[in-house]
Amino acid sequence: MEFPDLEKALGIDVNQLARQMREQTAQAEELRRQVAGLVGHAESDDGQVRLGVSSAGGLTELSIDPRAMRMGSDNLARMILDLFGRARADLDRQKQEAARETLGDDFDPAALTMDAKTMEGALKGMSETVESAGQNITALMEQLRRRLGT
Repeated sequence: MEFPDLEKALGIDVNQLARQMREQTAQAEELRRQVAGLVGHAESDDGQVRLGVSSAGGLTELSIDPRAMRMGSDNLARMILDLFGRARADLDRQKQEAARETLGDDFDPAALTMDAKTMEGALKGMSETVESAGQNITALMEQLRRRLGT
């Protein structure tokens, strides 16, 4: 829908605004897709224990060499907890890299610490907001056009 007179009077380009909204929505969806597939990894110094953590926050991989069993259950448990934290840090680093690649430096790093379900909900909400804003702008432009008789 074109509104050249109204766009000129209001100093906005509705088509450009709509394109920008679509681009931002596509970028957010691409980031959500990338983050959903990430896995953070960590390995003990001796290589006997390795694990992976998904962006959903769960343990996805755990490998314990039989030699690691000799260290005792308390020490092994502490090592696994430490590795879990290191894997989460690796995952956070990967998320930040993905965000920078997708969005440039124009992103909120705090949003990347959300779990996958929370992030998906936030991105869906953002997409709905952008879509609603576009519909509202179009409706407003149509109302203005009718009032001005153009």
